[in-house]
Amino acid sequence: MSQQTLAEYLGLTDDDLDEMGLDEDLIHEDTGSSGEQVYSYYFNVPEETPAAILIKKSWMVGQRIEIDINFFDDPEEPEMY
Repeated sequence: MSQQTLAEYLGLTDDDLDEMGLDEDLIHEDTGSSGEQVYSYYFNVPEETPAAILIKKSWMVGQRIEIDINFFDDPEEPEMY
């Protein structure tokens, strides 16, 4: 996953992600109660998130933001015949 791809998915810029301090280490798997199957990914809005981004996205610090499970899938390679 590239930072630019994540920024686009969230409707933000690369600079916004940098200002928030959001990186891959803050993105977690949601495995539900079983702890085995991944249902989605998420992050909690970091404390360092600037007010302008909070307002733009209508987020609150600490709020859980879901990321679709398919976001991290590698694009399938075309089959060679």
